[in-house]
Amino acid sequence: MPRPLPGMVPVAEYESRFAADVASARLHQHGIDNAVLGDPAYSVAPHHVTEPGFRVLVHQQAIDRARDALELALVEPTVTELDQQFYRRRFEDRPRWVRVMTWMLLLAIPIPIAISAALLGLFLVGRLFP
Repeated sequence: MPRPLPGMVPVAEYESRFAADVASARLHQHGIDNAVLGDPAYSVAPHHVTEPGFRVLVHQQAIDRARDALELALVEPTVTELDQQFYRRRFEDRPRWVRVMTWMLLLAIPIPIAISAALLGLFLVGRLFP
């Protein structure tokens, strides 16, 4: 693994680049400058890497703040919180055009079937009772 940058110390080590990038983003969110260090060959040929893993480095002065920020990242949100934050919105809160198009789509399926059934019923009644 490459040597750390001058004045920077490792604060955490992760097995995947993605996890290290998430930790790096969390530190940037808290205003802490950092760098991710790892073997660039890992993404191309992980079987050739002798020291797998990625280190997140911060300046020596910010090591305590960085540890606190990363500990906050370890708290897992509940499923309800994730639903509220990301993709679950009430139907009434969606834009009007989305609600109208949804109702049109829902009605576009059964209405032709109902019309066809009514016409077929009239045709059969007309044939059975002339």
